[in-house]
Amino acid sequence: MIIKNKNGKELTSIDKWEAGFKEVDEPKHWEPGYSAYSLGAFFTSGKGEKWLAELSKIMLGDSVTWDEAIIEHESKLDLFGGKHRMQDLALWGTLPNKEKVFMGIEAKVLEPFGSYALRDEYDEAIKYQKTKNLNSNKPKRVMQITESLFPGKTPYDKAICDLRYQLMHYFQASIKEASSYSESRRPLNKRKNRSDIIILPILVFKTEHFFSNPEKAKRNEEDFIAFCNSLGLKARTVMGRTIWEGIIDGRRIFTIYDKVSL
Repeated sequence: MIIKNKNGKELTSIDKWEAGFKEVDEPKHWEPGYSAYSLGAFFTSGKGEKWLAELSKIMLGDSVTWDEAIIEHESKLDLFGGKHRMQDLALWGTLPNKEKVFMGIEAKVLEPFGSYALRDEYDEAIKYQKTKNLNSNKPKRVMQITESLFPGKTPYDKAICDLRYQLMHYFQASIKEASSYSESRRPLNKRKNRSDIIILPILVFKTEHFFSNPEKAKRNEEDFIAFCNSLGLKARTVMGRTIWEGIIDGRRIFTIYDKVSL
């Protein structure tokens, strides 16, 4: 499997991954012990491909042929401008039965799921629109994501207001993903095909930094579990790992909070 950045640079070693990452993201985000570096080290060592093969088997019961893989890929949420969902690593593949699979990996060490819960994100969006940019579509985006994932609810609904907005943003954009990288670069209203299956692993690297704050690590996992439960996803345990799955917007969704060592 060849992993590239959006400029087509192949990331076949940790040095090439670093150079390719710094072409498409801020260099300050590249630091040993943290998520961007750890993701590069994991896949350039060969451990990443083994992890992918095992994960596909336990989730889908079959092997996926991964056709394309791009770091820092932007998954589009809607037709509004501004920043959309940035996938740490996006992969497009095919099952033996020809079903199309999209995987959007969210790499973590101790980084939280964004700065805000849903209610606070919406309040900040309204504040920004009123004080800085009257034409901002951010409040509409937050509301659309909320209504799509939780029909009939608003960002102030007691059942969901404390959920982490980054997780909602991540799931909503990924569910809309196309069946190939080239198709995903087209506007949402110009696409012809979407992926049949969506896999969304939270890939947590147990570096020295991870062990520095057990309470923070625990809170991140609890935030993930609360979100999965709110979505109505069902949990099952396979080989000691908890897989969450369900159907959203007609797509089969699989997710996991997977802690690994480098």
